[in-house]
Amino acid sequence: MTTERPAPGPVPATFTDGQVVDALNRAADDILDAVQAGDDGLRDGINLMVNATISYLRGDAGDLHAVADGSYGTTLETILGWIGDPA
Repeated sequence: MTTERPAPGPVPATFTDGQVVDALNRAADDILDAVQAGDDGLRDGINLMVNATISYLRGDAGDLHAVADGSYGTTLETILGWIGDPA
């Protein structure tokens, strides 16, 4: 279910870690809601993008393999399988 949110108005030139994480997750949820995405496939791909962005910005991972290990505790190949599996 999509909820209409007011425009945030002027934004600061810099953002806190929490603001970036919140914005990424809000954008992901809005996109997934807009296309009525299921629990697999597209959702897994967008979630990987969100987790990779956060991990790269924090310096927690240098590539997708490290993101997969650190954020999911599994291999990148497993996650790519989730993304590619038909719903």
